[in-house]
Amino acid sequence: MAGIIVLWGIGPPVSKLITAPPLVIASTRFWASVPILFAVTAATGHRVTRETLRHTWLAGALFGLNMVAVFFSLQRTSVAVLSILMALQPGIVLVVAGRWLGERPSRWHVAWTIVGILGVGIVILGNGPEVEMDALGVMGGVVSLLSFTGYYVRNRMVRTRFEVHPLEWMSASTLFSALFVTPFAVAFTRPSDYGLLGGRDWIYLFYVAGVVGIFSHTLMSWVQKFVPASRSSLYLLGMTVVAVLASWPINGEHFTTQQAVGGLVVLGAVAAVVSRPTTSTG
Repeated sequence: MAGIIVLWGIGPPVSKLITAPPLVIASTRFWASVPILFAVTAATGHRVTRETLRHTWLAGALFGLNMVAVFFSLQRTSVAVLSILMALQPGIVLVVAGRWLGERPSRWHVAWTIVGILGVGIVILGNGPEVEMDALGVMGGVVSLLSFTGYYVRNRMVRTRFEVHPLEWMSASTLFSALFVTPFAVAFTRPSDYGLLGGRDWIYLFYVAGVVGIFSHTLMSWVQKFVPASRSSLYLLGMTVVAVLASWPINGEHFTTQQAVGGLVVLGAVAAVVSRPTTSTG
């Protein structure tokens, strides 16, 4: 989880450096990942079965929508604004965890989730009037939040109820993400738009697709089998702090003392939740 928090936290600042249209970035990112994932899956003695495809199509579509929304939002808002929206995910997961995942968070978990979200709010508000924001960017962030939460919960459901290897999961879900994004890319972009991906963009895409998309998401899929979603989603609040810290040198977004205090609150809330497990609803 610690490695995932760091890798995912650096993802938004790096993604913000890519200036091509969101659909161009997302479709390129997914189709570049698909052959690599299927090759690695085959090389390790696994294969994507029809059963795996049946369990992953919904997650793949949600993940595809999430990526488009992330790139769209980052081009219209600051990393900090998107981060505070994504920090609401633990609260949503806590609401649905009992019904869909058989997890029953205690009042302790709910209370510290609220504290963690408030801590993220301190981080964001500490950015002052320099925060970049518009209505469409915020809407993109909301779509990103809801679609990623759906992907996250679906991942946990499948990984705990069926025997699906993490590499098989990521191969199949990434394929469906690519298939979901492609019709929109064809309809709303031109071939010349792909020429907007410059030399440095490919370096940034390598990190987004390879390190974050393939390595860390496969690692997250493995973690989901062992860590309740209501807890792991709160751990990921830590990546908000990483994102804001990384956006300072990468994107030129400033970091203040107030943000440092908010970061400590977030990490304290994460530590509090880690100290107590959730219970099962049976």
